[in-house]
Amino acid sequence: MTGIIVKGSFRFTKKERIAHPQDFRRIMKSGRRVSSRNFVLFMMKSENMFHRLGIVVKKEIGPATFRNRMKRLIREFFRLHKHQIRGRYDLILMVKKGCSINRYQEAEEELKGFFNI
Repeated sequence: MTGIIVKGSFRFTKKERIAHPQDFRRIMKSGRRVSSRNFVLFMMKSENMFHRLGIVVKKEIGPATFRNRMKRLIREFFRLHKHQIRGRYDLILMVKKGCSINRYQEAEEELKGFFNI
């Protein structure tokens, strides 16, 4: 049995990334803030016709391998669930110090709570 190849809609494209420091500052200062056990979500209405995602994982969170894993898990969640998020938002997800997530299912369960998916 071969895998299903899906192009386009389930990709995490460059235009969907928040990359500029001034965008991060603006959203974190003016956006709505929601916290959970391991994450803080900053969200702000966007003029774009799509969601954008920025990820913040500070060095105090842990070693580079753990920080990179957290970023991969967040990107994967966004890639798979961005179509279920209502509205158009610029989103910044920050990982809290003391994050205890080890598997994708744990991250997915907690992140779904932010968006009522």
